Order: sequence, then C-alpha cells, then structure tokens
Amino acid sequence: MANSHGLTSRIVKKQAASRKLAKNKKASFQIYIGNENPQTRKNTSYKSRKHYMENKQNFPKKKLSTKNPQSLMEQGILDERGFFKVGKKKNYITWSMVDTKGLDFYGMPR
Repeated sequence: MANSHGLTSRIVKKQAASRKLAKNKKASFQIYIGNENPQTRKNTSYKSRKHYMENKQNFPKKKLSTKNPQSLMEQGILDERGFFKVGKKKNYITWSMVDTKGLDFYGMPR
C-alpha cells in the first residue's frame, strides 16, 4: 500500500490543493489589518475590512489650502477671531484654545 492513510490519490490531491488555497487566503487576509486589534479582525469579514481600507485610502486628507490666516478667513474656514468654524474649537492664530484676548471659542475666559 503506497499511502498509509488509506485514501485514494485524488482525495489526497484535493486536500493538498485546499490547504494551498487556505495558505494563500490567510496571507491575503493579513494585508488589510491596518490598526485593528486581532479580536476585531477575527470578528469582521475580509470583504468589509477590504472596503474599509479602500474607503480610507480614497478619502481626501484634511489639509489646509494655505497657512495664511487672512485668506482662511476669506474662504470661511476660520471665523473673525481665528477659531476654526468646523472641527476642534482651536485658534489658528494663537495655536491654543484661546484667542489673543484670552477668551475661548464661546467668549468665556479660561
């Protein structure tokens, strides 16, 4: 008897082929881990992780068009005191949470 397990050669070949496919699949799964922890990775499907990664790469970066505060105010990104209108309530002129007078976004002293 050539094979000790008693299976026919065609079954053994199919098993070998399926193991080979599984190996490649495992390697391709590892591409899309990003910053996920292993538990999340196991609970989410390959398809949804792939879509998440593609969307993340296609989404435009949040980068200001210019560093000039005056032109940013004209574009409507900053208000007249230098605070961002959308996003974090941070002052672009003083680089802190208060403006030049020491007042925060809501006009309260900090």
